Amino acid sequence: MIYSMTGYGRGQYEEGGIKYTVEIKSVNHRFLDIYVRMPRYLSIEEKIKSFIKQKISRGRVDVYVNEEKGEEIKTIEVDKNLSKAYYYALEELKKEFRIQEDISLSLLASFPDVLVRKEAEKDEEALWEIIQPALDEALSNLIKMRMQEGKELAQDIVKKLETLEKIVSAIKERAPKVVAEYREKLKDRIKEIFELSKVDEQRLEEEVVIFAERSCIDEELVRIKSHIEQFRINMSAAEPKGRTLDFILQEVYREANTIGSKSQDVEIKTRIINLKSEIEKLREQVQNIE
Repeated sequence: MIYSMTGYGRGQYEEGGIKYTVEIKSVNHRFLDIYVRMPRYLSIEEKIKSFIKQKISRGRVDVYVNEEKGEEIKTIEVDKNLSKAYYYALEELKKEFRIQEDISLSLLASFPDVLVRKEAEKDEEALWEIIQPALDEALSNLIKMRMQEGKELAQDIVKKLETLEKIVSAIKERAPKVVAEYREKLKDRIKEIFELSKVDEQRLEEEVVIFAERSCIDEELVRIKSHIEQFRINMSAAEPKGRTLDFILQEVYREANTIGSKSQDVEIKTRIINLKSEIEKLREQVQNIE
C-alpha cells in the first residue's frame, strides 16, 4: 500500500464543558517534521508528537489544537503585599498634599494586579485524556486521506512505468539496426570517397566492430529493466518506501544519460529525451510518497 504525504484530518472531543478540536495538515517533506500550535497552558506537545510518530514516518505535519470553553469556575486572588504597597503610597501622598479624602476599597481594587482572576488548574494527564481522542480521530482521518491519495498516485505511477517499458523496448528493438545501418553507410561512404568498386570487407568489419562496442547499450537497457522490476517490488512493500523509489528512479535516469551519450542515432536520442521526461514525471509523483 502506498501512502501520500498530503492530507487533512479533523477530530473533536468534549468533556466537562470543554470541547477540544484538533486539525492536522500534512504535505511532502524529506523527513518527519511536526509543528504543534495550541493554547499556552497546554504542556503536552511532546505527547502529541510522540503519538503522531507512531503512525506517520514522513512529511511536514501541522497540528492545531483549539479549545472551546463552557461555563467554568474561576477564582479571584488578592495580592495583599501589592495592595499594602499601594495603600502606603497613597497615605504618603495624602500627607504630602494634605488631602483629607479617605482611601476607599474600590480605589485599591482598581489598581493593576491587585485582584487577579485565576483559571482552575488543569492536570496534564487529565487534559491528555480529553485531547487524545480528538487527536486520534484527526489522525485517522488524515491517514485515510493519505491512503486514498496514495491509491491514485499508485495508479498513475503504474501507467507511467508501462510507458517507460514501452520506450525501453523501442530502444532495444532499434539498437541492432543502428549497427547494420552504420555498416551500410560506412561502406557507401568509402566507395564515394575512394571511388572503389570493391570495399575491403575485413577492414570494414573491424570498423563496424569498434563502432558496435562503443555504442553498445545492452548493459544499460538490462539495468533499466532490473530497476523497473525493483521499483514494482518496493511499491508492494509494507514499510514506507518513498525515498527508496526516488533512489531507484535516480539510477534509471543515470542509465538513460549513459545511453544518450553512447548512441549517435537520432531515433534513440529522441526516445531517450522522452524517457527522461517520463522519469521526471515519475519523480514528481514519488516525492509525495511517504
